[in-house]
Amino acid sequence: MDFLAALMSDIGREVVYVKSDKAEAPDLCCDVGDVLRPEVAEVFKAKGISRLYRYQYDAIQSIRAGKDTAIIAGTGLGKTEAFLAPLLEEALDSFRLPLALVVYPTKALARDQLARLRSFADRLGVRAMVYDGDTPQRERRLLYESPPHILVTNPDMVSQALMYVAKFRRLIAGVKYVVLDDFHVYGGVLGSHMYWLLRRLSRFAKPQYIATSATLGNPAEFGELLLGRRVNVVEGPRGRRGEVIHVLVRPRTRSKWLEAAHLAKLCIDNDMKCLVFADSHKYAEMIYRALKLGGLSDKAAVHRAGLAAEERARVEEAFRRGDIDVVIATPTLELGIDIGDIDAAVLATVPPTYNRYLQRVGRVGRRGQIGYVVQILGNDPISNYYRNYPHEFFSRAPEPLGLERHNEDVAALHVLAMAMDRPIREGELDSFGASLLASLAGAGLLQRAGPFYRITPAGKEKLEDLSLRGSPHVVKIKSSRGDALGQRELPLALYELHPEAIYMHGGYTYLVKSLDLERRVAVVEPIDAEDLATQALEDMEPHMEEVEEEGVVEGVPYQFGRLRIKVTVYGYALKRFTTDETLGEYTIDPVSYEFKTKGAVFYMPYLKFSPNEAVDWEERAKGYHAAEHVIISASEIAVGAAKTDLGGISYPDGVIVIYDSHIGGNGTTRLLIKNFRRALEIALKIVKGCDCADGCPKCVFSPYCGNNNKMLSRRNAARVLEAVLSGLPAEAREMPKERGIV
Repeated sequence: MDFLAALMSDIGREVVYVKSDKAEAPDLCCDVGDVLRPEVAEVFKAKGISRLYRYQYDAIQSIRAGKDTAIIAGTGLGKTEAFLAPLLEEALDSFRLPLALVVYPTKALARDQLARLRSFADRLGVRAMVYDGDTPQRERRLLYESPPHILVTNPDMVSQALMYVAKFRRLIAGVKYVVLDDFHVYGGVLGSHMYWLLRRLSRFAKPQYIATSATLGNPAEFGELLLGRRVNVVEGPRGRRGEVIHVLVRPRTRSKWLEAAHLAKLCIDNDMKCLVFADSHKYAEMIYRALKLGGLSDKAAVHRAGLAAEERARVEEAFRRGDIDVVIATPTLELGIDIGDIDAAVLATVPPTYNRYLQRVGRVGRRGQIGYVVQILGNDPISNYYRNYPHEFFSRAPEPLGLERHNEDVAALHVLAMAMDRPIREGELDSFGASLLASLAGAGLLQRAGPFYRITPAGKEKLEDLSLRGSPHVVKIKSSRGDALGQRELPLALYELHPEAIYMHGGYTYLVKSLDLERRVAVVEPIDAEDLATQALEDMEPHMEEVEEEGVVEGVPYQFGRLRIKVTVYGYALKRFTTDETLGEYTIDPVSYEFKTKGAVFYMPYLKFSPNEAVDWEERAKGYHAAEHVIISASEIAVGAAKTDLGGISYPDGVIVIYDSHIGGNGTTRLLIKNFRRALEIALKIVKGCDCADGCPKCVFSPYCGNNNKMLSRRNAARVLEAVLSGLPAEAREMPKERGIV
């Protein structure tokens, strides 16, 4: 029985929807010999490219005209060739060395793509080299003594080299082009880092930017937000060359984690290579644990952030060689690293954005065979929404992206890095940057010397916190013997590593014995808890420190600004891993953590549910609490928010606080404000489309709820959402001082 037939014959799952994407024939416009220099045209023909797509021609002309250019086209449709052609032409005559700095999001992807660039460049005598942390000293000396035309690197290396390598600063001073491949990756906190890194780079070079992406809903707006200048957008086809069959399924008799394991086993049985995606390391480990319990641990491996780079490389190579058939990955394998011939992708969670779905789809069937993508729907609000409206899953457009330029946590570190790159002249930065300069100088991290600010020894020590890939606010995980197991970022670490929490790592379960937030260390020990999980119970206290923007959206007054959030975990719910059944709730000595972020206070219409004040208080609490949950859930569809991008708290008087859950902010709340009506419309369809009595995991429950999903009403939430969408006016009130409903 073939894969699709076997998938559809299992009575343990419901097949919700099947869709086939046939191969598309892109619009060809012209012969390469009529557009490119003869030498470059010959190389393209030797590579089997005799004609250009229309968008490739437009991109080449835009780059030739000196315009900052964003190239948007589907996976495998030649975006690299579109920017490479004019670079190769110019390299043949240019005395600029290097001519171009080509930046890939990761070191692994940069090295993977270097061979592709060289397959063109070498034939023309154009030199391309890679510069990263693994580049040997001998090659680095050659690179500086005889610079290549094209220098391939990654953001982390650029940041480090600007600070510590004077030769690099001199080398890139003459760079004409900076290429940002897969620039859709630079949303959220990583985007904040990238924005400031490009500001640092611009102090030494004044390049023309070229950016590429297969999936992006607002390329012009996002390009300007990231680059600080307007870009010319060239759009190509979003389709693909090979056929892909998409299947939406919903397990009937097992959890979605077990369903992912069943589908992975089905791929193994059909001699197919399978990539399983999960959106957190916890869920990746849960799926691997299920395969391990089924005796298939030797056929599968986990690939996720938090594992050593050597371990991830070992998994990639084993998958490429065929030593293992299944890789369970967090988004670490979303990008274009070639890890071999993949037949199927199983998506254990609905990707946070349609952009990300398209990236994952692009991993399968790249050798011309039919590819399969199986999206598992669970019992959560978004899954239930797409079960009720499956056609909407595939009729979506790529979502807009945002970032928070004024993330103080990120920006302060990069201002220190700027001073490390080169002393900062007074007046060089805008008012936001100038305020950071004064603050950093007051803290003794910078020192003013005439018109310049220079970094101090204390500032250099603080720079050890600078990591583009994550926050410096992490908790290290150690065994009771002192062995390092990994780390988790705050504030999420508080929920996963509180005392008595069950933590998963490498397919094994551990019990958290202690959490020391001053030393940022959690101590764990192995425990036999294969079918147990914990969910933190918490109190949350938000405080608006500075209002940056006030307004009214869909009749709802709001304030946006800098928030201080205090989270206190006071206990946990013990749950059955396979069924999510709550076995009991337990208290612990409270553990608190405070952090600053960006967020909004929404003053929803004040509704009355009962003439009895005590009853009305409870019904209001249930309604606004459920509305908060479902608006955050709907943001996944409306603005492409990941499940952990937003947090919230609600109050019985109708005040709902929604905030960026990353320290300093990630830009998601701003996107929500811009798309507030769309989020409310989706939220209303979620609550009205559910068949439960008055609240369940399919509509208003949240896996991150701090009181284990108590005090929720689907029907009351519907009234709140209908009141806003019908135009019922609301008025601003003060944020309540008492504890809210989280």
